Parts: sequence; structure tokens; C-alpha cells
Amino acid sequence: MAFPETRPKGASFARPEEGEVVEVSPPGFCWWRVEGAKAYRLKVRDATGNPVYQSPTLEDPVHVPTKAFPPGSYTWIAEALDGDGVTLASWGPRHFSIAEGCPEQPWVDPEGLLASVPKEHPRLLFLKRDLSAIRETLGATRREAFESLKRSADGALKLKPPPEPTYDQIEDRVKRRMGYVDSFRAMRRYHTRGMPSCALMYLLTGEREYGEVARAILVDAARWEPEGISSIMAPYGDEIGLGLVNAGAHTYDWIYDLLSDDERELVRKMLIARADQMLRRLQRRDYLYRPESSHDGRLPGYLIEHAIALAEQPGAKVWMDYAMRTVLTVFPHWAGRDGGWAEGISYAQGYNTIYLQPFEALRLATGFDIWQRPFYRKVRYFFFYTVSPVGEIKPFGDSEIHPMRGSESGMRALMLYHALRYRDPAVRWYVDQLGDPEQERRSISPLPGLLLPDDLAPAPPTHLPNDKAFFGVGIAALHSNILDPRDDLMILLKSSPYGGVSHSHADQNSFAIMKGGDALAIPAGYRHPSHGSAFHVKYTQHTIAHNAILVNDEGQINRDATANGHLTTFETMPHIGYACGDATAAYRNTLTRCRRHVVMIRPSVICVVDDLEAPRAAEYQWLLHAFEQFGLNEAEQQLVSTRAGNSMTVHLATPGGFAFEQTDEWPMDPNEGVPESHRKELKKHWHFTATTREKAAARRIAAFMTVEGDSDVPPVAQSSPADGIVQFRATFPDGAATVLVRLTPDAGPELIADREAILEARFEPERGEPEVLTAR
Repeated sequence: MAFPETRPKGASFARPEEGEVVEVSPPGFCWWRVEGAKAYRLKVRDATGNPVYQSPTLEDPVHVPTKAFPPGSYTWIAEALDGDGVTLASWGPRHFSIAEGCPEQPWVDPEGLLASVPKEHPRLLFLKRDLSAIRETLGATRREAFESLKRSADGALKLKPPPEPTYDQIEDRVKRRMGYVDSFRAMRRYHTRGMPSCALMYLLTGEREYGEVARAILVDAARWEPEGISSIMAPYGDEIGLGLVNAGAHTYDWIYDLLSDDERELVRKMLIARADQMLRRLQRRDYLYRPESSHDGRLPGYLIEHAIALAEQPGAKVWMDYAMRTVLTVFPHWAGRDGGWAEGISYAQGYNTIYLQPFEALRLATGFDIWQRPFYRKVRYFFFYTVSPVGEIKPFGDSEIHPMRGSESGMRALMLYHALRYRDPAVRWYVDQLGDPEQERRSISPLPGLLLPDDLAPAPPTHLPNDKAFFGVGIAALHSNILDPRDDLMILLKSSPYGGVSHSHADQNSFAIMKGGDALAIPAGYRHPSHGSAFHVKYTQHTIAHNAILVNDEGQINRDATANGHLTTFETMPHIGYACGDATAAYRNTLTRCRRHVVMIRPSVICVVDDLEAPRAAEYQWLLHAFEQFGLNEAEQQLVSTRAGNSMTVHLATPGGFAFEQTDEWPMDPNEGVPESHRKELKKHWHFTATTREKAAARRIAAFMTVEGDSDVPPVAQSSPADGIVQFRATFPDGAATVLVRLTPDAGPELIADREAILEARFEPERGEPEVLTAR
């Protein structure tokens, strides 16, 4: 009997990681289950080997110590026990250290947390004691978000309670699936938008007409069978139930004084039943060990809200206990310790908004401040660097890739909250850049927009570098100028340790490019007509839909967390940014080496170099996707991507050259398996493929890109100063950029002094010393 040697399918990442410098004391510990074990025990020792902590016997493989540890070095061991407490197996020791000056957050008994909850309602987010002060700011520091709330609530005034869905009665499986999709999308109008908007509008203004709409919808939903079609454990889908557990607790809390005694009892019974159901689902799926399911990740926060709203109920302690053990150990599963999110930018925004309200409710009601924990202190900079404030796409993972400008209200609210919570003028400045500055009224989501008064002056981020890497999730962002989003050139590189599972795709070492927010290189495809459709799982999730590499027309392994990537190197200098991703594991046996080097030389040069090797001679395909048709020049091995006045010229080089082709046809029918009622013509994307003319086992590919807006593209000189070496040189008014790439391993030692180097990038200013980057 032994602990697993590698992370089991769907399991958590064992934490603290080996050698990790932890920025909260104590850390939350999590490890893997041992088959046949009945219990576990955690032991912590200091650098001298002296024991400093031992947990009680544990049912689950997680624990938060009841005391903080001083700064210093430690080891930890997990033990698997039998029913008599005898050790069956041990895991470790693993090493970690506690950083100086980090916040202390030992375990607090859930009963103690609930004892701190105010006795009166409202008690979720807008506490009764704070209402007068909040109302005074609705025309000032909360005006914008309040106006958005009023528009939303006014739009819901005519809503009547919806009938309980009946899509489960459809016999045809495919039509039933689409009936479910139509139902949950319709229910969102009532349960996740209309009902809570009206409830909050009533709470903040006292205008009864809003409260009556919320009351009618909530009381009607309370009469639905919790274990029926709206259950989060319903056999055909959980979104209808998730909408109710999202909004039910705080709607009940905000209109508490409007409800009769009988209505309060009715709604309480529903909330208790649904909270018990959430707990049952998490326990059955063993979330404290296997937290990979995306939808399950919504439930811990909802449990916290239910526990606060119903703090007097016996079940509240159990809900709070499970939720807190989760959020302090394995949650968020998709979060990197440096602030990134692995499921892609759209899902990062969605889930960081979902848990924001419960965590802020917990802070206000109990004083327990989850925002002190390291990930939450850093995540705002993931969005700052990966989301162009004026961008039309949010790449990677399940995101509807089409022009998205005008949908920034949620991002504005999320980033405004983080700017105000951490008193960060640079992020407050970023909020002002989001959207169209000429638009008189830019929208902001009422929640979380209303949570904090907007009383912080913005300041440009002159102290920040142009580039940032998030190693925990494998995403790097390189920018030409973060101070000017409307002219900024940005490239995002993804090579994720999480692999292509959940809402992530088989897109390791892929990239996306925007200039002034206009997309010049995009991920292709759609989730049409819904998640899990044939088009989604046969095309959009796969490497062929991304700016990546195919080998003999085959891509990476999909739906396997071990088929992954990682960032190996990152560097940022005043004029040069650099990142390298290794996606060898993503191709399993197809490739024995797959490294992609990405260099930005500011202001307008990008160089992407692929270093590839297969077990035997192979054809390689270099892929690029865009909204608009490419201009191709195969004779010169060049192509051009254009968008809204921006132009990207790509110079390709590899031994033997490439054959070019492009198409705007999908490789399969997007409506495959879709009922006639839901079929539609999708807006097409353009797909470029460069196929090597010669087969080879080892292959290096250089792509030198110059990107410009309304001004002329800088002149580019391409040459081969030695066999196996390609040189690109671009000139600017204030200097020149040169990149030397070694296309064959032993080429040009007199040109690139480092014999192991694949490329050398150089920026030579008109005055001053050059910047030089050498990449292996």
C-alpha cells in the first residue's frame, strides 16, 4: 500500500509544492488518497527536524493547521492510516518555507465564524448596519454601478414567475439536450439576472415594486421540487439548479422583510434542501480530493452564502466547515500560485466573479478575509496583462472567438473591485481604459460593481514591466507598451501544466496576437450550439483550431491532463521580452522535443521559433488563424494578416521551405448532430497552413513578424549569413531589431557565440548600448 507516485486523474495538485515559498501562514495542505486507507494524519517539522505540528485524525486528504508557523523552512509528511490509526504509508518529506511578513490565517472553527454573523437581515454583502452609508453613495462613488443596477431591475419589472421546465419529457436525446440548453438560458433571465437585480434594487431604494418582482419569482421557485428538474444533480444538466443556488440565498436575505412568515419558512426549506444537495454532490464526487470538475468549483462559495444567510440553522456549520476546508486547501484548482488561471481568460473572468461575492460576504459577516491569501492578491495582474482593455478576443479555452468589444462590463466590475480592495491605482487606471473612451456611458456590472465605493484616483502603471509570465498555469504575455492599449502590440503564449481538460483545449505552445486590441492571430472555432457539441469536441478543442504545430497532420492529445506543457524561461528587458514553452508531453509519442521560443522586440517585432523533433522523419504543419483572409506569397515565404487598419507581415523560414495554403472552410460541418431548430451559419474564420516540403525528424521553424497600425510597416531584410542560419533585420526611427536563428544545430558558431543557442535577438538603439537576448 502506497501513495500515488504521480497525480491521479482529476486529483488536486499536492500543496505546498516541493520547495514552494508560501505567502500565508499556515498554508493549506492537500495530498492524494491511498486506496484502502481509512484516515490520514499530517506532520510538520521545522528546519532542525523538530515537530511543530501534528493534525488530528482526518477523513479527507486536506488540512489547515490551527496555528500559524513563523517564517522559516519546514518539511511536511502525510500519513495514511488504517481503522485503528496505524500508519499504512507515508508521503514525504516535502519541503516548503514561510515567507517573511506574510499574513497569518490559521483554521477558525466554523461555529466561531457563524457566531460572528449579524443576527438581523440583510447580512449578505449589504449589511443592515451599513445600509444608510451605502445609500448615501449611490449618487456619488457608487453611481455608475447603481445606474447599471437600475437599468437591469427596470428591465425585469414585467417578469412573471417562469414555469418549471419540462425539457426532461423530450424523448429524443439530442433534442432533449437542446431543450436543456434553451431552458437554462431562459431561466438566467429570471433567476440569475432579474430576481437578484430587483431584490437588490428594493434593498437599496426601498421601492416595493422591485421587491415584489423578486418575491414572486423566489417564492414560486421555492415550490419547485429540489430533487427534480432543477436539481444540481439532475441527469441532463445542472445549470438551472446552479442559477437558483447562485441567487437564492442573497435574494432571500435582501427581501427578508417583504416575506411573510409562511413564505420565509417555504424559502428556508428550499435553501436548506439545496445547500444539503450541494454538499452531497461535493462529497459524492470527493471534491476535496478531485477538484477538477469546473461546475463543482462554484459550489463552495454558494455554500458559504447559504451558511451565512441561514446561520441559525443546524446545517450551516456543516456547510461552512466543508466550504472553508475547500477554499483554504484545494481551491481554486485552476489557479496558479502566481495569479494565473488555467481554463483560459473567459473562464478566469467568470469564476473569479462567481466566488467574489461569497468571499466578500464572508469578510463582511465574519471578518475572515480570504483576500489576504496569495492567489487573490495577485490575480488582478493576470487580467491586467492578458486582457487588452480594448481587445476583441479573450484567448484560450472555451471562449466564443468572435469580436467581443462592448462586453467589458463584467471585466470593469471585477477589476474595479480588485483595484479598490487592494488600493491599486494602476489597476484603477486599467479600469478606465476598458471599452470605448468616446462612449458617454460605459457599462459596469452592478455586482461586484456596487460592493465598494469608487474613491481611488487612477495612476498610469509607469512602474510596471511590459511583460509578465504566469508559470503556474503556463501563460506569458508580452507587450510593446502597456501604457497605450490602443497602440499596444501583445502576444500571449500558452503552455499549460494543466493540459487540455475541463474548459481548456489541446493548444499547448499556441499563441494569440492583437494590435491595439484588433486580433491578427486567433484561436478558431465555436462552441456551437452548446458545450459538448460535435463541432466543439471534434474541432474547436483540438490543436488544428489553434496557432500551433501539427505533425503529419496530427495534433496534441486531447482530454488528458498529462498531455500538457509548461513555461521553461521568461525574461523582460526595456526593449525585449521573451518566453519559451515546452509542449513535448502534449504530443505524447509523436514528438520527442517541442519547444516554442517567442521574442518581442519593441515596438513592433515578434519572432516565434519552434524547435521540434520526432522519432522519425515527418511533415510538420505550422498553423495560423485569423478573422480575415491572408495575403500569401509562397515564393517569398511570406504572408500578411490584416485587421481594422493593422497589418502583420510574417516571414517564414525552415530548411527546404513550406508549401502554403489557406481556406475559410471548416474541416467538418459545424451543424453535425444539431437539430434543425438550432442550426445556423457560423461566421467563418480563415485558416493558414504551412507544410514543410521535406520530411525530417528534427526541424526548426522561424517566423519573423512585423506588426504595424496606420503607419508603414518597417523594412525587413532577410538573409542567410551562413549555412543553416537565417537573419532578420527590421529598422525603426530609433534603432534596429536583429534576430539570428540557427535552423540547424551546428550552424554559424562565428555568428552565435553560444553553441547551444537556437536564437539571438538584439535591439540596437540609435544611442546607447544594445540589448541582447540569447535563447537555448
